[in-house]
Amino acid sequence: MRLINLLPLALSLLHLITSKSYCPPKPACEKEQAKIWNEFVDELWIKKNVSLAFTTHVDLSYIQHNPFAPSGRQIAIDALTTIWPTLNSTIMHNGFSSNTGFLHYRGDGGGAYPQAIIDIFRFDGTCIMEHWDVVQSWSPNYTNPRALF
Repeated sequence: MRLINLLPLALSLLHLITSKSYCPPKPACEKEQAKIWNEFVDELWIKKNVSLAFTTHVDLSYIQHNPFAPSGRQIAIDALTTIWPTLNSTIMHNGFSSNTGFLHYRGDGGGAYPQAIIDIFRFDGTCIMEHWDVVQSWSPNYTNPRALF
């Protein structure tokens, strides 16, 4: 067998050895969870790497509470991969407490007006297990000049 034929296999093995996955869940204190949460935020919202963020941080049986999206990690990856590159996000608030990470951000992505979005993720140890979100759209008819942001 030629050495060049082994290169793809070697690269795949190297990726498996060096890849860090937090799932399935392992025990973690709140400080460790907050660190993992911020890694997830950086990978998903800043670097916009949907696949890496989810395969590294989110459980296969990911529970989704958005009524318009089914549960499952791969379903989330497939859905977000199509819309995430066009979404411009401005993070307003980021926090972590009691096994729960939350992010409040402004989303600008294709519509005429921005949206205020809050994503909430529940951890089990090192792994994200569950997601809720709230989305509020901007309207030019608002009477409150501080609405949304």
